Amino acid sequence: MEKRICVGKLVVATAAAWAVSASCYILFSPIKGQGVAFHRTFGEPGSAGEIFTTEQSWYEAQGPWGIFVLVVFAGLYLLGVRLAWRSGYVALAILSVAAIILSIITGFSVGRLYLPGAVALFIGAMILLSSRLTVWRL
Repeated sequence: MEKRICVGKLVVATAAAWAVSASCYILFSPIKGQGVAFHRTFGEPGSAGEIFTTEQSWYEAQGPWGIFVLVVFAGLYLLGVRLAWRSGYVALAILSVAAIILSIITGFSVGRLYLPGAVALFIGAMILLSSRLTVWRL
């Protein structure tokens, strides 16, 4: 196997490991939130407000939909590993562009943790695609 193919597959596998690690980090890290509670007592004018801070798990904050999103993100990168090992380099390149776009769109919530993995997936896809194009040219 050519050295570029080995390096490309290693980069794609590293990107997938990053994405799975990011999913686990998000799942098990507490989320801090703030709120305001108003107390109204009868017989007194106005109401009293109190600011409180809470910590929740990802599941408590997002519910089953949040777990589904984390599984989809990690599954996207694991699909990239499968494509790399099955020599589906064009599909891997398309998937890596989709991962970058998805990370940018979700950048305010979970996407910023996946962006380094998405860039690594794109780099790995370009390395693998360049090895394929070099073989075709010969």
